[in-house]
Amino acid sequence: MISEAQIQEALRGVIDPDVGVNIVDLGLVERVDAAPEGVYVDLIMTTPACPQSAYIRDEAERRIKAAGAAAVSVEVLDSPFWEPSRMSASAKKIMGWPG
Repeated sequence: MISEAQIQEALRGVIDPDVGVNIVDLGLVERVDAAPEGVYVDLIMTTPACPQSAYIRDEAERRIKAAGAAAVSVEVLDSPFWEPSRMSASAKKIMGWPG
């Protein structure tokens, strides 16, 4: 069974094409659950009308499967809303945000 750490690492390979930062550091990963029956991931987008949501969801699923998961479910949630405080320090630096 794939571990949550392996899933997070796979998700670091998913780059938001609009900003060029991976979805983990952007704070788009809301939940990761590695269960015996499969992997479940919930994502949020930086905006509810994000035109890249389908691409990001599909790329997340593809990367998790490539990391060794057989069954993967990736959902894009309507809430909670994303806010800049969710970004890692490295993402903030890349984006030019303070802190």
